[in-house]
Amino acid sequence: MLDVYHAPTTRTFRITWLLAELGVDYNLIEMSFYNDDRHQPAFRKISPMGSLPLIVDDGFALTESGAIINYLLRKYGQGRFSYADGTNEAALVDQWMYWSESLFAIYQRIYWDHCMPFPAGLKERVPKVGLDAKKRAIEYLQMLEDALGDEGYVVGPEPTGADFMLCFPLYLAHSDGWLIDHPKTTRYVLRIAARPKFVEAIADSLAVIKQFEKLKAVAAGQAASPSTH
Repeated sequence: MLDVYHAPTTRTFRITWLLAELGVDYNLIEMSFYNDDRHQPAFRKISPMGSLPLIVDDGFALTESGAIINYLLRKYGQGRFSYADGTNEAALVDQWMYWSESLFAIYQRIYWDHCMPFPAGLKERVPKVGLDAKKRAIEYLQMLEDALGDEGYVVGPEPTGADFMLCFPLYLAHSDGWLIDHPKTTRYVLRIAARPKFVEAIADSLAVIKQFEKLKAVAAGQAASPSTH
C-alpha cells in the first residue's frame, strides 16, 4: 500500500495532485507543518530530517518531491505525463523540474520566511532579505516566460513531471501578484489551476494560507497603529 504523508501548504500538494490525476489509490496521513508532527520520533525514523513530502510504498520510504514525482510516474504512470528516456523532451522536463526548486522556489521560500508572520515565517525576520529574494525570483521568471507557448504546458501539449513541480510555487506567486509582468506565465498557471483535480488538491492549502494572510493583515495593522506608550 502507498502511504502519503501530507501537510497543507507544503510540496506534498504536488504529490496528492499527481496521484489524483493518475487515479492511484493511496493512504493519506495528514500532518501539520506548523506544530511538532514532523519532529516526533516515529516520523523521524522514516524521514530523518522531518522532511515533507514523504511516501512509503510497500516499505520503501522516499522524500523530495521531484524524486517522488519521477518514482510515481515510472511505477504507476503507464506512460502518462512523461516522455521516453533519451529524448530531448525528457531532458527539458528534467530542466524545468530542477529550475523550479533551484532558481525559483528557493527564493520564494526565503520571501515567506522573512515576510510572513510566524508560524508561516520565521520568528526572527529580516524583511529586506525576503524582499530581495522576491526580486531575484521574479527576475528568474523571465526564463520561463520566454520558454512558454500560448497554449499547452511547459514541455508539450500535456502536463509532465515539470508541471507538477512548477504548479505550486507559480500558483502562489500568481496569488501574490508576482506575475503581473509575465502574461504567458499567468495564462499557463490559470490553465493548470482550471484542472478539476488541481482545484480539489489545493483546497486545504488555500484554507491555511488564508489564515496566514489574516495574521499578516493583523500584524501590519498593529505596526501601523501609533504607540500608546
